[in-house]
Amino acid sequence: MADEQKKEKPKKAGRVLTKYPMPVPLEYQCVITNKDKTFLCDVLDDVQLTRGIDCEPAKLTLKIPKDDILDFTEGNHIEFKVNGELVFVGTVFEKSRDKSAIITVTAYDQLRYLKNKDCYMYGDITATELIKNIADDFGLKVGDLDNTVYKFPAKPQRIEKDKALADIIQRALDMTTIQTQKYYQLYDDGGKLMLKSVTEGMKTDIYVDDECMTDIDYKTSIDKDTYDMVKIYRTVPNGAEKTLKNTYVEMDEDHIAEWGRLQYVLTPDDKDVDAVKRAANILKLKNRKTRDIRLKGVIGDLRVRGGSLLYINKDFGDVNINRYMMVESVTHTFKTGVHLMDLDLYVTYEERKTTVTKDEDAEAVKKIQAQRKTSEARHMGVGGSGTAAQVDAGFESADGRVSPYGSEGCADTVCYAGSWYNKDLAEEYNKGTASVPTLRGNLEAKGYVTEPFNGYANKGDLLIYGDDDHVVIADGAGGCFGNSSSQGYAMHYGDAAYAWHNGELPSKVIRMGAG
Repeated sequence: MADEQKKEKPKKAGRVLTKYPMPVPLEYQCVITNKDKTFLCDVLDDVQLTRGIDCEPAKLTLKIPKDDILDFTEGNHIEFKVNGELVFVGTVFEKSRDKSAIITVTAYDQLRYLKNKDCYMYGDITATELIKNIADDFGLKVGDLDNTVYKFPAKPQRIEKDKALADIIQRALDMTTIQTQKYYQLYDDGGKLMLKSVTEGMKTDIYVDDECMTDIDYKTSIDKDTYDMVKIYRTVPNGAEKTLKNTYVEMDEDHIAEWGRLQYVLTPDDKDVDAVKRAANILKLKNRKTRDIRLKGVIGDLRVRGGSLLYINKDFGDVNINRYMMVESVTHTFKTGVHLMDLDLYVTYEERKTTVTKDEDAEAVKKIQAQRKTSEARHMGVGGSGTAAQVDAGFESADGRVSPYGSEGCADTVCYAGSWYNKDLAEEYNKGTASVPTLRGNLEAKGYVTEPFNGYANKGDLLIYGDDDHVVIADGAGGCFGNSSSQGYAMHYGDAAYAWHNGELPSKVIRMGAG
């Protein structure tokens, strides 16, 4: 096969780029393991293997004749080889059968398990370390992972609530790319997770031109995801009223003249102080016509996966591409002794000059924050025993809040939420009280009494666990509100016996609630 390879030396590339090998006879080997039984399956022609980017699992589809010996089911381990080369390792997820007793098998590699949802809190680690942690938690096998180097801030820690593992990982990789300008891809190779820098670890010597393909699908559009203007609107205080105000405008005047106004509107919440940066990034990303490029029937090469860099030399009419491009998705087809690929290419765009015609967002944020502080001040200092509604307002305000003290933020969380209904807790919050013994001591000095917990608490009472180890606020209905060390943010617990150690009730109560 090596003797049949054709080589070219394009001067523009500055290196040797290899033509694909010619089609060769294909031999399949498929092994499925069901518990302690292993089956060598007779695979029919026309096998498809699809590989993508952004933590998408590889998908293998093949057909196997049913016989009296073959016995496998969903969840079984599967391995597939072509001409002796291991192509896929994964798990059977779906089976279907036709009237001729042909079983169609759909299998995915272990990235399929990254569709599981969970909650993670992390900081002071790299994306590589995060991947290792998740893999360890879910029993995924790890191979060679590039060191992404950049560490996320220790404080505040990043919180991912009820998110797919793939989304958590991809967001961490995207943030790493922003900081390092390096693009990483996570994929499965032979049953092990691999993390590679695209430019350093996934660049190939593969050269593609008209001689290597049978057809193309090329589509350009300004219809589905193109914008040449972005605006920010905020609800801004205006005396006693609030007004919807346009605070930021950025546009590409040349594109507006060419395409008309294609406007994107951003309405950030009051806490979002980085809306201008986000608006600018949105325009930077979407101020272009979209290009969908699919190369069809390309002579196959098993090295190609989502994230691979291939040298493409092709004139598409409105654009002539003669450079390396990244594969967004590849479908390998093995059929009648020929290995072909359909390639979806990832298109990058040059930055364009844009104009900011209005920028009043920072001023609007100041007004919003000033009003918020005034509102909070009105709630703080309401007296020794607030109303049930004020306690609920404290819970609502603190829900999802990340304490600057991280897993040790239980006292800080109680003081913050409690400031909405109790002036003494407001004072403790303003002083920065962050430990349970200090909080209890300060409250006792003001006349509050710490009692042994008798199983009953009013809404707003403080519940203390162990030997001043943890503190929460009672909700008056058997549950409580406080900082979760495991989740990393403030939350409501339906049962106060599970706010510290599972099944352990509070040891003390300080009665300062709504009564």
